[in-house]
Amino acid sequence: MVMYDPLFGLFAFMMAYWWLLILTSIAAGGAVALMAAIAPKAIKGEPKSLARLRTSMAITAVAIVLAGVGVFIGVAELIGYIFGYSLAGSYLVMTAVIFTFFIILIQWLLSPLFINLVYRTHPPRTDEEKKYQAMLEEVARRSRIRTPKLRIAETNVPNAFSYGSPLSGSYVAVTRGLLNLMPDDEVEAVLGHEVGHLRHRDVSWILALSVIPLAVYYLGQMLIWSGFFGGGGGEGRGRGSGANGGILLMLVGMLLVVVGVVFRFLVGNFNRLREYYADANSAMVTSPRKIQRALARLHIAVEGNNYFKHQVNSSSGSMLKALFIVAPFVEISGGFLYEPDEGAWPWRRRKEPDLSRYRDYDVDQLIEKIKNEKTDPVAEMFATHPPIPKRLRFIDNIRYSVNPVEP
Repeated sequence: MVMYDPLFGLFAFMMAYWWLLILTSIAAGGAVALMAAIAPKAIKGEPKSLARLRTSMAITAVAIVLAGVGVFIGVAELIGYIFGYSLAGSYLVMTAVIFTFFIILIQWLLSPLFINLVYRTHPPRTDEEKKYQAMLEEVARRSRIRTPKLRIAETNVPNAFSYGSPLSGSYVAVTRGLLNLMPDDEVEAVLGHEVGHLRHRDVSWILALSVIPLAVYYLGQMLIWSGFFGGGGGEGRGRGSGANGGILLMLVGMLLVVVGVVFRFLVGNFNRLREYYADANSAMVTSPRKIQRALARLHIAVEGNNYFKHQVNSSSGSMLKALFIVAPFVEISGGFLYEPDEGAWPWRRRKEPDLSRYRDYDVDQLIEKIKNEKTDPVAEMFATHPPIPKRLRFIDNIRYSVNPVEP
């Protein structure tokens, strides 16, 4: 009689999990390396006009959806062939898509609660803070949307972000660091950028498109595990069975992990285009020069402090992402004015620089210099926001179409 050893079973499971994790990491790492290699050719210059920006956004969104549908249909057919049961592939694909949809839906509904907790936000309390509420109301009126709730985030990191859900309503938050850094006219421009995200429903767009990369990734994981433990079935001609079917499932799963990572970069590109669109809204409802000054002041403050330096090339705020299960494949920082860095969250206690010394800088003389700075296409490929120099140049490209009377 053979006795089952639970410790041996646990050890075997851990070894299997370890090997599957290695396979998944190799596949994802290969995709990341591929995207980094093609970045210099894939990353183009800033949009030359609003019309071209809108066209690029439409083409990117349609390409993601059509490619995603094509991948799902192809995988469903291939899985049905491997298992010898035509509905098996459709069942697995639908399971992955529905599971992903509900995860993202829950994140969307609950994310304001987490964000308010993480950033220790609060409504305006003092007369100074209430002044920004009136400013937000005016910007929202010009943008023709309902006024969102203003929140002050008690962190010295200079940033602003918009967020919300049907359960909580819409919010715009500005950090204490940003209020210390910028004069009022530039804060108004920042509010115009964040209201632009709400006006364009950017968070909803990004989360909706993110269903595709996340579903593809989860489907790949399911096939890798299924192939490792079960293999394919079926007796039909040319169909995989037993060990051969299992290997084929694992190969398809690894390919889907790669495809999921590529889709994530496509969604990231869409997110960067939406940032340009939010800048355009600010230029329209405040003025092009104000948003340029705000971005330039933010740029010199970050570049001038090691404390904030890594925000420039950070792919996203991983500490905040850790609150959500969909972290690697959903851009939740799409509402930020500037990319957050994991080392700059409120609970990270460091010696914070005095941002007020940048408040009186004459940034006009620096804007041209910043616009001429070279940008790194590889860093941009991994970023959720376009580089500040490209954003400044984009505003130049549209300034006469959105505000022809401004000098």
